[in-house]
Amino acid sequence: MPKKRIGFVTSSILLKTGFSHHAKVLLPYLWRTNNYELFHLNQGIGQTPDFNRFPWKNEGVMIPGMFDQNRFNSDPGYQRDVSYGNLAIEKFIINNKLDYLILAEDPWAYSPDYYFKSRWWNSMKNNTLLWTTVDSLPVLPLVKEWTQNCPNIWFWASFGVKALQQEDIEKYKHVKCVHGSLDIREWNLISLKEKNELRQKNNIDPNLTVFLQLGRNQLRKLYPVTIEAFAKFKKQYPEHKAKLHFHCSYSDQGFPLERLTTELGLKREDILVTYFCRGCAEWEIKPFVGEDQDCRFCGSQKSQITAGVLSTISNKELSKVMGMSDACISCYTSGGFEYVNPQALLCGLPLLCTEYSSGEDFVSQDFVSRLDGNYTFEMGTGFKKHVPNQNTMIKFFKKICEMPEDKKREIGQAGRNWALKTFDINVIGKKVEEWIDSIPAHNWDFELPKGQLKNPTAQIDNVPDNGEFVKSLYNKILLVEPDPQGKSYWMNLLAQGAPREQLINQFRNIAQNDNQKLGTTNKKFEDQLDNTGRKRLLIVAKESCGDLLYVSALLDSFKESYPNYDIYLACDPMYNEIWDGNKNIYKVIPYEGFMESEIVCTGQGDNLGWFSAYCHLTIMSQRILNYLSNSNIALQLS
Repeated sequence: MPKKRIGFVTSSILLKTGFSHHAKVLLPYLWRTNNYELFHLNQGIGQTPDFNRFPWKNEGVMIPGMFDQNRFNSDPGYQRDVSYGNLAIEKFIINNKLDYLILAEDPWAYSPDYYFKSRWWNSMKNNTLLWTTVDSLPVLPLVKEWTQNCPNIWFWASFGVKALQQEDIEKYKHVKCVHGSLDIREWNLISLKEKNELRQKNNIDPNLTVFLQLGRNQLRKLYPVTIEAFAKFKKQYPEHKAKLHFHCSYSDQGFPLERLTTELGLKREDILVTYFCRGCAEWEIKPFVGEDQDCRFCGSQKSQITAGVLSTISNKELSKVMGMSDACISCYTSGGFEYVNPQALLCGLPLLCTEYSSGEDFVSQDFVSRLDGNYTFEMGTGFKKHVPNQNTMIKFFKKICEMPEDKKREIGQAGRNWALKTFDINVIGKKVEEWIDSIPAHNWDFELPKGQLKNPTAQIDNVPDNGEFVKSLYNKILLVEPDPQGKSYWMNLLAQGAPREQLINQFRNIAQNDNQKLGTTNKKFEDQLDNTGRKRLLIVAKESCGDLLYVSALLDSFKESYPNYDIYLACDPMYNEIWDGNKNIYKVIPYEGFMESEIVCTGQGDNLGWFSAYCHLTIMSQRILNYLSNSNIALQLS
């Protein structure tokens, strides 16, 4: 029996992200079952010989020649699509004949335009799983289009699932919570004896109470709040001997931790940091004395730096770093999962965790301390962000300082037992296998259109040289090299005074027609249309909410001018509710990419098309032809 072919689109294992951490344990787990062929599309990197270290097939996405480098350098949206593999996804799926596709990244990674409007989506969607994070409630609209088009949606934390299902249980009943995973063999308790030996090695008083905060030095990890709360604690309770331990990079473009330590009322020696050597990989814990320090283990000069994403400390060693502390502080504005939480529990540390977003799954356990607080809203995005209660942090510092060692161990063991049952790769991996086994493998019995899809919406730069301009039309829109005769024809048109915009439009129309011949539109599209015996008028207005409200003001007039037509309106499904109860619209249908072409929708020659009249109300430019099918529509808008 052939093995099932599983494709993963997620961060490369060679990088250091939460998603790469997840892939690093999930892919080996599935490989060890010997039931699957595995294919990994590595986000964020190109092809590298390092891929040969893994037994499954790896493909990179940052491959020269596979994307427009000039556009990549100037267009952030295109840069995101390239980096997350959206331009490579179709080739990855079709060439490898995948049976199942697992997408594991933040919700903005996978542009719906490269999935729902593709020539393979309808055949593959039941076998596709989006396994994504939601770190703040305002992110939910970003995933709603996926939840309405993909039957398999997993969130890394439960609070987003609850919010959607409270809104509409029937619509979102297929959305589930499945956490990220860890290899529990890498995260262990250390004995009190080993803890004291490690402290002695690092010149740390065994009677000192140490509070660990581990994570990237970035905006949403609130290191300054921890420093300030700890400074207040030291003033209120000077009898307690305690220090903070920050396991992060001081040189990241994050908070200026060295300066803030002094400004917020602490001495440099009140905060310990983890250093590692880029030469011998040994690590030690000591107060911050700057980057590029000499290593006392191997003697290398300027080889020691603070431990961030460049750290070579293994997870097994990191569990020792964590075990040297007495408790862990998980203080952040919002988070989709936060790996430090299960890691701290597996290492037996009492945990103070933010009571928001993914933290809700942890503070619901009675052995995790709840970090309450208020909320603020992020500039620009409006994302809801947690503002921790420093008084709660001070109480936690005091409680741990006064807690006997055996009580800390008791709390730590309870946390570890829960983490073992909840986050172990043997638990999470089993859920992935059950999902795979619940769906028939893709049989690849459908015929893909032959030929290469063109790119009618490509961005064309206004380069000075006419020859380079024409070449860019061939390269970017038709995705071919120009033939000499064709290039000469277009060059002559420009020499005769034809505007460049005219050529761009002609190339776009050629590309749209070629894509139509390839069958890139949904073959089941006509199933959405009713045969009432009346003519059909299509109004295209994909977005946005403001535009659609203006469109609604025109519908009375449309209905008066076309009383014998069924009026269809195509928009992004997320805006369907705007049209509820509108008597002028016969039916609202989902927007699809081919609807940008009036010729495709109304037909030409022997092809009668689906609609007798057409209007794209939200594109008022020369980029796409409009108003050709019926002059009354043009009058309607004049």
